[in-house]
Amino acid sequence: MTDASVPEPTKARPRILSFAIGVAGGILGLMPWLMSAGTPLPISRDHATLLFSLVVLGGVFAGLAVHFLGRRRTTAGWPAALGVALVHLIAVGLSFSVLADELRIGDGGEEKAMLYFAGMLAGTITAVLTAQLGFHMTSSPSPGVVSVGVALAAVPFATWVGRSFVAFAGEGSPPEYLPALLRWLPAVLVGAALVWCGVRPVWRRVVAWVMSLLALWLVSALFMTIEYAFGIRELPAGATAREPMRVLLMVLDETWLSVVAAFVIAIVGTAVRMLVEWGVSRRGEPA
Repeated sequence: MTDASVPEPTKARPRILSFAIGVAGGILGLMPWLMSAGTPLPISRDHATLLFSLVVLGGVFAGLAVHFLGRRRTTAGWPAALGVALVHLIAVGLSFSVLADELRIGDGGEEKAMLYFAGMLAGTITAVLTAQLGFHMTSSPSPGVVSVGVALAAVPFATWVGRSFVAFAGEGSPPEYLPALLRWLPAVLVGAALVWCGVRPVWRRVVAWVMSLLALWLVSALFMTIEYAFGIRELPAGATAREPMRVLLMVLDETWLSVVAAFVIAIVGTAVRMLVEWGVSRRGEPA
């Protein structure tokens, strides 16, 4: 045996571990739906934001795992990304084969049904690609990039948590505190991510903070607008579906409070973190 052949098993192990992380992340993202439904994906206009959230969170979960494990050991990123993609491609194939049978696509179904199928497939593929983007952002070694990735996934994560409650408690008995929890959870998550991100080096962290807060605002508005457009939630008083710009402006006005809350949490948390670090450094100084 030559010396050159010795490292090969140690290289294979991290790749297998990384691939397993990707598969586990993809399955974990779909888990709230898998526990309570008969198909891997909720292929329906009524579940548009839920479908997007379940798929995207798979990439984010795997990316965060790779990021934090990578600080302790060598963990390749591409096998995990491949694992996430494999889970998603299998889920898409199974779900859309069922939808094709229901719509009778192969039997020369109606044009409207084919358009519906194509539209849902395009939206789902977009979610799969976004999951890969989420993976690469949250697996990045840069805390700033990770914080922006977390901010982009904060609103989908609230949707994922809401569906998890439904999976465990059932459709008819959600906890009374759930609506408030789901409303403010993204702000808490983004604020915590910015505290973890820190403020040094200053110019890079300022960019990360601004992008994270802007991402929270825009994704919140986008999700709410889609839900209004697809009839998932009722339109605000005085607005109609024929006035999309008015609805969008109302949504932006309604979602800015979560951005303020995230900013306050980040500022207070960062101040506390700096005071704690200062106290620790003072105690470590020689008397």
